Amino acid sequence: MPLYNLAFYSALFFILGIGFASFEISFWLGIILAILLAWFGFSLRSKFIFILSLISFLGFFYFHFYNVLNQEILPSGDGQTFTGVVFREPKDTLTGQEVDLKLREPYQGEVRLYLPPLPKFGYGEVLEVNSKIEKSPSGSLNLVFEPGVRVIGQNQGNLIKSSLFGLKEKMVSNINSVLPQEKASLLSGLLFGERSEFTKEFDEALRKSGTTHIVALSGYNIAIIGTTLAGVLAGLIGRRKAFYLSIFTIPTFVLMTGAQSSAVRAGIMGLILLLAQNQSRIYSFRNAITLTALLMLLLNPSLLRFDLGFQLSFAATIGIVYLYPRFKNWIRFFGKNGWLNWRTTFLQTFSAQLAVSPILLTSFGYISPTALLSNILVLEAIPLTMFFGFITAALGLVSNSLSLISSWIVGLFLSYEIFVIKLFSLNWL
Repeated sequence: MPLYNLAFYSALFFILGIGFASFEISFWLGIILAILLAWFGFSLRSKFIFILSLISFLGFFYFHFYNVLNQEILPSGDGQTFTGVVFREPKDTLTGQEVDLKLREPYQGEVRLYLPPLPKFGYGEVLEVNSKIEKSPSGSLNLVFEPGVRVIGQNQGNLIKSSLFGLKEKMVSNINSVLPQEKASLLSGLLFGERSEFTKEFDEALRKSGTTHIVALSGYNIAIIGTTLAGVLAGLIGRRKAFYLSIFTIPTFVLMTGAQSSAVRAGIMGLILLLAQNQSRIYSFRNAITLTALLMLLLNPSLLRFDLGFQLSFAATIGIVYLYPRFKNWIRFFGKNGWLNWRTTFLQTFSAQLAVSPILLTSFGYISPTALLSNILVLEAIPLTMFFGFITAALGLVSNSLSLISSWIVGLFLSYEIFVIKLFSLNWL
Protein backbone atom coordinates (compact mmCIF):
# COMPACT_ATOMS: atom_id res chain seq x y z
CA MET A 1 0.00 0.00 0.00
CA PRO A 2 1.42 3.45 -0.92
CA LEU A 3 2.49 5.58 2.02
CA TYR A 4 -0.10 8.31 1.32
CA ASN A 5 -2.91 5.69 1.41
CA LEU A 6 -1.57 4.18 4.62
CA ALA A 7 -1.47 7.65 6.21
CA PHE A 8 -5.04 8.34 5.08
CA TYR A 9 -6.49 5.07 6.42
CA SER A 10 -4.55 5.36 9.68
CA ALA A 11 -5.87 8.87 10.31
CA LEU A 12 -9.40 7.90 9.27
CA PHE A 13 -9.61 4.89 11.61
CA PHE A 14 -8.11 6.85 14.50
CA ILE A 15 -10.88 9.43 13.96
CA LEU A 16 -13.44 6.59 13.85
CA GLY A 17 -12.19 5.40 17.23
CA ILE A 18 -12.67 8.91 18.66
CA GLY A 19 -16.16 8.97 17.11
CA PHE A 20 -17.14 5.63 18.67
CA ALA A 21 -16.01 6.84 22.09
CA SER A 22 -17.58 10.31 21.86
CA PHE A 23 -20.97 8.90 20.79
CA GLU A 24 -20.74 6.30 23.60
CA ILE A 25 -20.66 3.27 21.29
CA SER A 26 -19.36 0.24 23.18
CA PHE A 27 -15.73 -0.71 22.60
CA TRP A 28 -16.40 -4.15 21.05
CA LEU A 29 -19.17 -2.86 18.80
CA GLY A 30 -16.83 -0.10 17.64
CA ILE A 31 -14.08 -2.60 16.79
CA ILE A 32 -16.56 -4.76 14.86
CA LEU A 33 -17.77 -1.74 12.89
CA ALA A 34 -14.15 -0.77 12.12
CA ILE A 35 -13.39 -4.29 10.85
CA LEU A 36 -16.51 -4.37 8.68
CA LEU A 37 -15.70 -0.93 7.22
CA ALA A 38 -12.12 -1.95 6.41
CA TRP A 39 -13.25 -5.26 4.91
CA PHE A 40 -16.36 -4.30 2.92
CA GLY A 41 -15.98 -0.54 2.59
CA PHE A 42 -12.34 -0.44 1.44
CA SER A 43 -11.69 -4.11 0.52
CA LEU A 44 -8.43 -4.12 2.48
CA ARG A 45 -6.32 -7.19 3.12
CA SER A 46 -6.41 -8.98 6.46
CA LYS A 47 -3.11 -7.59 7.79
CA PHE A 48 -4.27 -4.02 7.17
CA ILE A 49 -7.64 -4.79 8.78
CA PHE A 50 -5.84 -5.86 11.96
CA ILE A 51 -3.58 -2.76 11.96
CA LEU A 52 -6.46 -0.35 11.34
CA SER A 53 -8.60 -2.00 14.02
CA LEU A 54 -5.74 -1.47 16.45
CA ILE A 55 -5.49 2.19 15.37
CA SER A 56 -9.24 2.55 15.92
CA PHE A 57 -8.75 1.22 19.45
CA LEU A 58 -6.04 3.85 20.01
CA GLY A 59 -8.49 6.57 18.96
CA PHE A 60 -11.09 5.15 21.37
CA PHE A 61 -8.51 5.09 24.17
CA TYR A 62 -7.22 8.60 23.37
CA PHE A 63 -10.69 10.14 23.75
CA HIS A 64 -11.10 8.77 27.29
CA PHE A 65 -7.47 9.50 28.22
CA TYR A 66 -7.87 13.14 27.12
CA ASN A 67 -11.07 13.50 29.17
CA VAL A 68 -9.38 12.11 32.28
CA LEU A 69 -6.49 14.57 31.92
CA ASN A 70 -8.89 17.48 31.35
CA GLN A 71 -11.61 16.54 33.80
CA GLU A 72 -13.69 19.51 34.91
CA ILE A 73 -13.81 20.67 38.50
CA LEU A 74 -16.71 23.11 38.79
CA PRO A 75 -18.19 24.97 41.77
CA SER A 76 -21.53 23.55 42.81
CA GLY A 77 -24.59 25.18 44.35
CA ASP A 78 -26.14 28.64 44.03
CA GLY A 79 -24.24 31.87 44.50
CA GLN A 80 -20.74 30.39 44.23
CA THR A 81 -17.77 32.70 43.67
CA PHE A 82 -15.01 31.74 41.24
CA THR A 83 -12.35 33.47 39.15
CA GLY A 84 -11.07 32.93 35.64
CA VAL A 85 -9.29 34.46 32.65
CA VAL A 86 -11.07 35.57 29.47
CA PHE A 87 -9.25 33.26 27.02
CA ARG A 88 -11.14 34.16 23.82
CA GLU A 89 -12.12 37.48 22.33
CA PRO A 90 -15.62 38.30 23.73
CA LYS A 91 -18.39 38.05 21.16
CA ASP A 92 -21.10 40.69 20.83
CA THR A 93 -24.63 39.37 20.25
CA LEU A 94 -27.95 41.03 19.45
CA THR A 95 -28.82 41.18 23.16
CA GLY A 96 -25.46 41.39 24.94
CA GLN A 97 -22.09 39.68 24.92
CA GLU A 98 -20.66 36.17 25.33
CA VAL A 99 -17.49 35.86 27.40
CA ASP A 100 -15.55 32.58 27.58
CA LEU A 101 -13.71 32.07 30.86
CA LYS A 102 -11.00 29.57 31.78
CA LEU A 103 -11.37 28.81 35.48
CA ARG A 104 -8.55 29.27 37.94
CA GLU A 105 -7.68 27.02 40.89
CA PRO A 106 -9.15 25.38 42.86
CA TYR A 107 -11.48 24.82 39.88
CA GLN A 108 -10.75 23.59 36.36
CA GLY A 109 -12.68 23.92 33.12
CA GLU A 110 -14.33 26.52 30.90
CA VAL A 111 -17.56 28.49 31.32
CA ARG A 112 -19.45 30.84 29.04
CA LEU A 113 -20.89 34.01 30.58
CA TYR A 114 -23.95 35.67 29.03
CA LEU A 115 -23.69 39.32 29.99
CA PRO A 116 -25.44 42.64 29.21
CA PRO A 117 -23.95 44.83 26.43
CA LEU A 118 -22.18 47.06 28.97
CA PRO A 119 -19.66 47.18 30.48
CA LYS A 120 -17.44 45.67 27.79
CA PHE A 121 -14.99 42.97 28.79
CA GLY A 122 -11.73 42.16 26.99
CA TYR A 123 -9.41 39.30 26.20
CA GLY A 124 -6.90 38.58 29.00
CA GLU A 125 -8.94 40.13 31.82
CA VAL A 126 -9.29 38.26 35.10
CA LEU A 127 -12.90 38.19 36.29
CA GLU A 128 -14.46 37.34 39.63
CA VAL A 129 -17.90 35.83 39.10
CA ASN A 130 -20.69 35.15 41.56
CA SER A 131 -23.42 32.92 40.16
CA LYS A 132 -24.60 29.37 39.47
CA ILE A 133 -23.15 27.31 36.62
CA GLU A 134 -25.65 25.42 34.45
CA LYS A 135 -25.09 22.74 31.81
CA SER A 136 -26.25 23.30 28.24
CA PRO A 137 -28.89 20.86 26.87
CA SER A 138 -26.17 18.92 25.00
CA GLY A 139 -23.97 18.81 28.10
CA SER A 140 -21.01 20.26 26.19
CA LEU A 141 -21.02 23.80 27.63
CA ASN A 142 -21.04 25.31 31.11
CA LEU A 143 -23.28 28.37 31.07
CA VAL A 144 -23.71 31.34 33.43
CA PHE A 145 -26.57 33.78 32.83
CA GLU A 146 -26.23 37.45 33.88
CA PRO A 147 -23.93 36.88 36.86
CA GLY A 148 -22.37 39.39 39.18
CA VAL A 149 -18.96 40.16 37.64
CA ARG A 150 -16.03 42.41 38.49
CA VAL A 151 -12.59 42.76 36.91
CA ILE A 152 -9.73 41.90 39.29
CA GLY A 153 -6.82 41.64 36.80
CA GLN A 154 -5.58 42.66 33.34
CA ASN A 155 -3.27 41.45 30.56
CA GLN A 156 -3.24 37.77 31.50
CA GLY A 157 -3.72 36.52 27.94
CA ASN A 158 -1.24 35.70 25.20
CA LEU A 159 0.59 38.86 24.09
CA ILE A 160 0.60 37.89 20.40
CA LYS A 161 -3.12 37.10 20.35
CA SER A 162 -3.88 40.30 22.22
CA SER A 163 -1.93 42.32 19.64
CA LEU A 164 -3.66 40.56 16.73
CA PHE A 165 -7.09 41.19 18.24
CA GLY A 166 -6.15 44.85 18.52
CA LEU A 167 -5.08 44.91 14.86
CA LYS A 168 -8.34 43.29 13.81
CA GLU A 169 -10.34 45.87 15.77
CA LYS A 170 -8.50 48.66 13.94
CA MET A 171 -9.19 47.08 10.56
CA VAL A 172 -12.88 46.57 11.40
CA SER A 173 -13.02 50.17 12.59
CA ASN A 174 -11.49 51.27 9.27
CA ILE A 175 -14.18 49.37 7.39
CA ASN A 176 -16.91 50.95 9.50
CA SER A 177 -15.54 54.44 8.83
CA VAL A 178 -15.68 54.20 5.01
CA LEU A 179 -18.75 52.00 4.39
CA PRO A 180 -22.41 52.17 5.44
CA GLN A 181 -23.36 49.98 8.38
CA GLU A 182 -24.93 47.09 6.47
CA LYS A 183 -22.10 46.85 3.93
CA ALA A 184 -19.46 47.24 6.63
CA SER A 185 -20.96 44.45 8.75
CA LEU A 186 -21.11 42.06 5.77
CA LEU A 187 -17.49 42.81 4.80
CA SER A 188 -16.33 42.27 8.39
CA GLY A 189 -18.15 38.94 8.31
CA LEU A 190 -16.51 37.91 5.04
CA LEU A 191 -12.99 38.87 6.12
CA PHE A 192 -12.95 38.06 9.83
CA GLY A 193 -16.06 35.98 10.54
CA GLU A 194 -17.45 38.90 12.57
CA ARG A 195 -21.25 38.86 12.96
CA SER A 196 -21.71 41.12 15.94
CA GLU A 197 -22.84 44.11 13.83
CA PHE A 198 -25.49 42.17 11.91
CA THR A 199 -29.02 43.32 12.51
CA LYS A 200 -31.57 40.69 13.45
CA GLU A 201 -33.26 41.17 10.07
CA PHE A 202 -30.04 40.68 8.07
CA ASP A 203 -29.02 37.66 10.12
CA GLU A 204 -32.43 36.16 9.37
CA ALA A 205 -32.03 37.02 5.66
CA LEU A 206 -28.74 35.10 5.56
CA ARG A 207 -30.39 32.09 7.16
CA LYS A 208 -33.46 32.09 4.89
CA SER A 209 -31.38 32.53 1.73
CA GLY A 210 -28.97 29.76 2.73
CA THR A 211 -25.93 32.04 2.57
CA THR A 212 -24.87 32.07 6.23
CA HIS A 213 -21.76 30.09 5.34
CA ILE A 214 -20.22 33.02 3.41
CA VAL A 215 -19.39 34.72 6.73
CA ALA A 216 -17.66 31.59 8.02
CA LEU A 217 -14.04 31.41 6.89
CA SER A 218 -13.20 28.58 4.48
CA GLY A 219 -9.95 27.03 3.30
CA TYR A 220 -10.69 28.38 -0.16
CA ASN A 221 -11.11 31.96 1.06
CA ILE A 222 -8.01 31.84 3.25
CA ALA A 223 -6.03 30.33 0.37
CA ILE A 224 -7.21 33.29 -1.76
CA ILE A 225 -5.71 35.69 0.79
CA GLY A 226 -2.42 33.75 0.94
CA THR A 227 -2.11 33.30 -2.83
CA THR A 228 -2.98 36.94 -3.55
CA LEU A 229 -0.47 38.17 -0.98
CA ALA A 230 2.25 35.94 -2.43
CA GLY A 231 1.50 37.17 -5.97
CA VAL A 232 1.53 40.85 -5.00
CA LEU A 233 4.78 40.58 -3.00
CA ALA A 234 6.62 38.32 -5.47
CA GLY A 235 7.66 41.26 -7.64
CA LEU A 236 8.75 43.33 -4.62
CA ILE A 237 10.73 40.94 -2.40
CA GLY A 238 11.13 37.84 -4.58
CA ARG A 239 8.95 34.75 -5.02
CA ARG A 240 10.61 32.66 -2.30
CA LYS A 241 10.37 35.34 0.42
CA ALA A 242 6.81 36.16 -0.66
CA PHE A 243 5.83 32.50 -0.30
CA TYR A 244 7.21 32.23 3.23
CA LEU A 245 5.55 35.50 4.21
CA SER A 246 2.18 34.23 2.92
CA ILE A 247 2.67 30.98 4.86
CA PHE A 248 3.27 33.06 8.00
CA THR A 249 0.23 35.24 7.25
CA ILE A 250 -2.31 32.38 7.27
CA PRO A 251 -1.89 31.23 10.93
CA THR A 252 -1.65 34.90 11.91
CA PHE A 253 -4.96 35.56 10.18
CA VAL A 254 -6.57 32.53 11.88
CA LEU A 255 -5.46 33.75 15.31
CA MET A 256 -6.74 37.23 14.50
CA THR A 257 -10.22 35.83 13.81
CA GLY A 258 -10.35 34.03 17.17
CA ALA A 259 -9.15 30.57 16.05
CA GLN A 260 -12.64 29.05 15.91
CA SER A 261 -12.85 25.47 14.59
CA SER A 262 -13.94 26.48 11.07
CA ALA A 263 -11.10 29.03 10.84
CA VAL A 264 -8.51 26.55 12.12
CA ARG A 265 -9.68 23.95 9.59
CA ALA A 266 -9.60 26.56 6.85
CA GLY A 267 -6.13 27.72 7.86
CA ILE A 268 -4.63 24.22 7.88
CA MET A 269 -6.16 23.34 4.52
CA GLY A 270 -5.08 26.68 3.08
CA LEU A 271 -1.50 26.01 4.22
CA ILE A 272 -1.55 22.52 2.71
CA LEU A 273 -2.83 23.93 -0.59
CA LEU A 274 -0.12 26.62 -0.73
CA LEU A 275 2.61 24.11 0.19
CA ALA A 276 1.41 21.70 -2.51
CA GLN A 277 1.41 24.48 -5.11
CA ASN A 278 4.90 25.63 -4.12
CA GLN A 279 6.32 22.10 -4.27
CA SER A 280 4.50 21.30 -7.54
CA ARG A 281 2.84 18.31 -5.90
CA ILE A 282 -0.68 16.99 -6.39
CA TYR A 283 -3.02 18.44 -3.76
CA SER A 284 -5.15 15.64 -2.32
CA PHE A 285 -8.31 17.01 -0.71
CA ARG A 286 -8.97 13.58 0.78
CA ASN A 287 -5.68 13.46 2.64
CA ALA A 288 -5.75 17.18 3.47
CA ILE A 289 -9.16 17.11 5.12
CA THR A 290 -8.38 13.88 7.02
CA LEU A 291 -5.06 15.24 8.27
CA THR A 292 -6.74 18.51 9.28
CA ALA A 293 -9.47 16.70 11.21
CA LEU A 294 -6.89 14.50 12.93
CA LEU A 295 -4.78 17.47 14.06
CA MET A 296 -7.81 19.31 15.44
CA LEU A 297 -9.14 16.22 17.24
CA LEU A 298 -5.76 15.53 18.82
CA LEU A 299 -6.02 18.99 20.38
CA ASN A 300 -9.65 18.49 21.41
CA PRO A 301 -11.43 15.18 20.59
CA SER A 302 -14.76 16.55 21.88
CA LEU A 303 -15.10 18.67 18.72
CA LEU A 304 -16.34 15.67 16.76
CA ARG A 305 -19.58 15.44 18.72
CA PHE A 306 -20.11 18.80 20.38
CA ASP A 307 -18.84 21.47 17.96
CA LEU A 308 -21.49 22.24 15.32
CA GLY A 309 -19.10 24.47 13.36
CA PHE A 310 -16.59 21.59 13.14
CA GLN A 311 -19.29 19.21 11.91
CA LEU A 312 -20.73 21.58 9.29
CA SER A 313 -17.32 22.68 8.08
CA PHE A 314 -16.07 19.16 7.41
CA ALA A 315 -19.38 17.85 6.12
CA ALA A 316 -19.54 20.64 3.49
CA THR A 317 -15.96 20.01 2.40
CA ILE A 318 -16.53 16.25 2.19
CA GLY A 319 -19.63 16.89 0.08
CA ILE A 320 -17.64 19.01 -2.40
CA VAL A 321 -14.72 16.56 -2.51
CA TYR A 322 -16.69 13.31 -2.89
CA LEU A 323 -20.22 14.09 -4.10
CA TYR A 324 -19.41 16.85 -6.61
CA PRO A 325 -17.20 14.71 -8.93
CA ARG A 326 -19.84 11.96 -9.03
CA PHE A 327 -22.68 14.37 -9.85
CA LYS A 328 -20.50 15.99 -12.49
CA ASN A 329 -19.86 12.63 -14.17
CA TRP A 330 -23.49 11.52 -13.98
CA ILE A 331 -25.00 14.68 -15.47
CA ARG A 332 -23.66 15.53 -18.92
CA PHE A 333 -25.41 18.91 -18.81
CA PHE A 334 -22.66 20.06 -16.46
CA GLY A 335 -19.81 19.23 -18.82
CA LYS A 336 -19.04 22.93 -19.31
CA ASN A 337 -18.85 25.64 -16.67
CA GLY A 338 -21.16 28.11 -18.40
CA TRP A 339 -21.39 31.83 -17.79
CA LEU A 340 -19.53 32.88 -14.61
CA ASN A 341 -18.96 29.17 -13.79
CA TRP A 342 -22.59 28.93 -12.64
CA ARG A 343 -22.85 25.21 -13.42
CA THR A 344 -19.81 24.34 -11.33
CA THR A 345 -21.01 26.57 -8.49
CA PHE A 346 -24.47 24.98 -8.69
CA LEU A 347 -23.15 21.43 -8.37
CA GLN A 348 -20.64 22.30 -5.66
CA THR A 349 -23.31 24.09 -3.64
CA PHE A 350 -25.75 21.23 -4.13
CA SER A 351 -23.10 18.73 -3.01
CA ALA A 352 -22.25 20.75 0.09
CA GLN A 353 -25.93 21.31 0.96
CA LEU A 354 -26.69 17.61 0.58
CA ALA A 355 -23.80 16.68 2.87
CA VAL A 356 -24.77 19.12 5.64
CA SER A 357 -28.54 18.55 5.39
CA PRO A 358 -28.71 15.81 8.07
CA ILE A 359 -26.79 18.03 10.52
CA LEU A 360 -28.94 21.10 9.75
CA LEU A 361 -32.18 19.15 10.12
CA THR A 362 -31.20 17.60 13.46
CA SER A 363 -29.78 20.88 14.82
CA PHE A 364 -32.17 23.52 13.45
CA GLY A 365 -35.01 21.63 11.78
CA TYR A 366 -34.69 23.93 8.73
CA ILE A 367 -33.06 23.93 5.27
CA SER A 368 -33.28 26.89 2.90
CA PRO A 369 -35.14 25.96 -0.34
CA THR A 370 -33.48 28.85 -2.22
CA ALA A 371 -29.88 28.10 -1.20
CA LEU A 372 -28.77 26.69 -4.55
CA LEU A 373 -29.75 29.66 -6.69
CA SER A 374 -28.72 32.32 -4.17
CA ASN A 375 -25.28 30.74 -3.82
CA ILE A 376 -24.78 30.57 -7.57
CA LEU A 377 -25.37 34.31 -7.77
CA VAL A 378 -23.35 35.27 -4.68
CA LEU A 379 -20.30 33.01 -4.59
CA GLU A 380 -18.70 34.18 -7.82
CA ALA A 381 -18.37 37.69 -6.38
CA ILE A 382 -16.94 36.65 -3.00
CA PRO A 383 -13.20 36.34 -3.96
CA LEU A 384 -13.11 39.84 -5.50
CA THR A 385 -15.08 41.23 -2.54
CA MET A 386 -12.56 39.75 -0.12
CA PHE A 387 -9.61 40.98 -2.17
CA PHE A 388 -10.78 44.60 -2.40
CA GLY A 389 -12.21 44.45 1.11
CA PHE A 390 -8.88 43.40 2.60
CA ILE A 391 -7.14 46.20 0.69
CA THR A 392 -9.72 48.67 2.02
CA ALA A 393 -9.21 47.54 5.63
CA ALA A 394 -5.42 47.55 5.34
CA LEU A 395 -5.18 50.93 3.57
CA GLY A 396 -7.08 52.47 6.46
CA LEU A 397 -4.04 51.78 8.65
CA VAL A 398 -2.06 54.16 6.40
CA SER A 399 -4.53 56.65 4.92
CA ASN A 400 -8.27 57.06 5.35
CA SER A 401 -8.46 58.75 1.94
CA LEU A 402 -6.90 55.79 0.13
CA SER A 403 -9.21 53.44 2.05
CA LEU A 404 -12.21 55.53 0.98
CA ILE A 405 -11.26 55.23 -2.72
CA SER A 406 -10.92 51.44 -2.44
CA SER A 407 -14.23 51.24 -0.56
CA TRP A 408 -16.10 52.54 -3.64
CA ILE A 409 -15.06 49.43 -5.55
CA VAL A 410 -15.81 46.90 -2.82
CA GLY A 411 -19.09 48.73 -2.10
CA LEU A 412 -20.39 47.78 -5.56
CA PHE A 413 -19.82 44.07 -4.90
CA LEU A 414 -21.34 44.31 -1.42
CA SER A 415 -24.45 46.06 -2.77
CA TYR A 416 -24.96 43.26 -5.26
CA GLU A 417 -24.50 40.52 -2.62
CA ILE A 418 -26.86 42.19 -0.14
CA PHE A 419 -29.49 42.57 -2.88
CA VAL A 420 -29.29 38.84 -3.72
CA ILE A 421 -29.38 37.79 -0.05
CA LYS A 422 -32.46 39.88 0.67
CA LEU A 423 -34.20 38.86 -2.56
CA PHE A 424 -33.90 35.16 -1.81
CA SER A 425 -34.98 35.57 1.81
CA LEU A 426 -38.44 36.91 0.88
CA ASN A 427 -41.37 34.83 2.12
CA TRP A 428 -43.00 34.57 -1.31
CA LEU A 429 -39.99 32.53 -2.47
